[in-house]
Amino acid sequence: MATNSPLFIELGQGLSLMTGLPTINSWGDDNRPEEPKKGTIGFNTETYQLEYFDGSGWYGVALSKA
Repeated sequence: MATNSPLFIELGQGLSLMTGLPTINSWGDDNRPEEPKKGTIGFNTETYQLEYFDGSGWYGVALSKA
């Protein structure tokens, strides 16, 4: 099994739980990473946007609130 693959744990009665998935960092407008690398992604908890740093600025994709 690949080291970054999710792990499925059988719970019984046809149910399973998936674990081992990657997580995404989160921040607000005032506490984005200070020296991000090109390609850095994260979730802005103030704007509800997934953000991407292209090497010179932040760009976001709006997500709907559940």
